[in-house]
Amino acid sequence: MKLKTKDYLTGAELSESELFQVLDQAKELKEKRSQGMARTALSGKSLALLFDKPSLRTRMSFFIAMSELGGTVIESINATRKSEEPEDLARVLSGYCHAVMVRTFEDEVLEKMAQYSSIPIINGLSDHFHPCQTLADLMTIREEFGKLEGVKVAYIGDGNNTLQSFLPVVEKTGIELRYACPPEYQPRPDLVDTYPSDKIICCDSPQQAVEGADVIYTDVWASMGFEDQSAAREKAFQGFQVTKALMESTGKDTKLMHCLPMVRGKEVEYDLPDSEASLIFKQSENRLHVQKSLLLGLLN
Repeated sequence: MKLKTKDYLTGAELSESELFQVLDQAKELKEKRSQGMARTALSGKSLALLFDKPSLRTRMSFFIAMSELGGTVIESINATRKSEEPEDLARVLSGYCHAVMVRTFEDEVLEKMAQYSSIPIINGLSDHFHPCQTLADLMTIREEFGKLEGVKVAYIGDGNNTLQSFLPVVEKTGIELRYACPPEYQPRPDLVDTYPSDKIICCDSPQQAVEGADVIYTDVWASMGFEDQSAAREKAFQGFQVTKALMESTGKDTKLMHCLPMVRGKEVEYDLPDSEASLIFKQSENRLHVQKSLLLGLLN
């Protein structure tokens, strides 16, 4: 599998067929890993990991993914925060590496690096998008339900990069996305307009959003970079906690998802992540497998 896109910044870059190819290959890679089968298709390739935001899952999953594919990884902390312009950094790294994963704040940094680099730029997380997480989410939903078409996903909480990364994939996958966010924490209107779909519905309340839901998805109320707003956000998000009662109100065997890290007792009732309904730690594991598949598609 060779992807047509050079970069992976929002998730919109993949066609419908490419998206399912990435997911199919991720499933195969996961199965082979469980059998102890190694694949060294990226031997001789190098991946740079650039972090402006602290990371556990992104750092570990990309590092292990590239290493298990036979490649080399080098890291740099706060790389795009230095005085060097992103376009200069992109051209320098293009002479050293075969791909760059960037976890940063401003999406403009990623866009500029992609414009000036001759190698793939991968968004490991930015203010507006978290597309690698979305791949892992889709893989997890598909594993659980055997399909994506028609699966009802209810997103409760902050209309942040996690929710916004679902917008480009709804029409390609056939999932139904209903979301409920406080008025001042809605997803960006321009992004909602960019990816119109009758399968995307903004709801007035969590109770309305979760009607008939197969999955309830939530995220932290104060994402990285917004810690100084924690008090105001906690007040605004009262009534948006995912509780056992909310889960049971669907009348179905509804599953729980969260991209992590989470604050137990805030956006999600403390013990719910440990319940049989939780897919949270399957999601985190699947980051490894979808990122392996993505790297192969961009580099192989």
